[in-house]
Amino acid sequence: MRTIVICIFMVALMLSDTDGHAQNKAWTKDGKVLSLGFGLSRFYHIDERFGPGAPRPGRVHLPSSGQFNFLMEFGIHQYVGLGFTTGIGGRAALPFGYLGEVNFPIGMVTNFHFYQLIADRTEKNIHAEQLDIYAGLSLGSGFALAYYNNEDVRVVPMAWGGPHAGIRWYFAPRVALNAEVGFGKSIVNAGFSFKL
Repeated sequence: MRTIVICIFMVALMLSDTDGHAQNKAWTKDGKVLSLGFGLSRFYHIDERFGPGAPRPGRVHLPSSGQFNFLMEFGIHQYVGLGFTTGIGGRAALPFGYLGEVNFPIGMVTNFHFYQLIADRTEKNIHAEQLDIYAGLSLGSGFALAYYNNEDVRVVPMAWGGPHAGIRWYFAPRVALNAEVGFGKSIVNAGFSFKL
């Protein structure tokens, strides 16, 4: 295992071209970034089962869900990106007759790439060609295929939204490691980003 990690690190060092792209920024107005990741999300289920008169009235049905995420972001301003996100995920059983789910979220995301603004306002080299630090908001919907005791599969609408913050580190000119934390689509998420 250690040998594989060392080999990946050596290939990444050879692919990185800090001199060749030192004038480029990690985020630009005409940027297009595809991000693939895995993490934990939280979606609100719109299900009458958990409303007034339900077996557990007052219970907020907001399960955490493991997710494979897909994000496409387009530059619309020097520091702002707009895009869409989708994915597939699910979770295991809960103790009150809920056997699990498979969910399919879809939504919009906007990010403010403030590290690029800081880099433009300072004369110091803060490695803005390799680092992209941003904060944003996401909002979306989707549906879950929910499994309950003694019932067929139910299609349950979802809603989600909230803030997030993230970082992308470009170890090669067009490939980055990324990580996000927040609420909604990304409680915690990590993966790879690719400049297109």
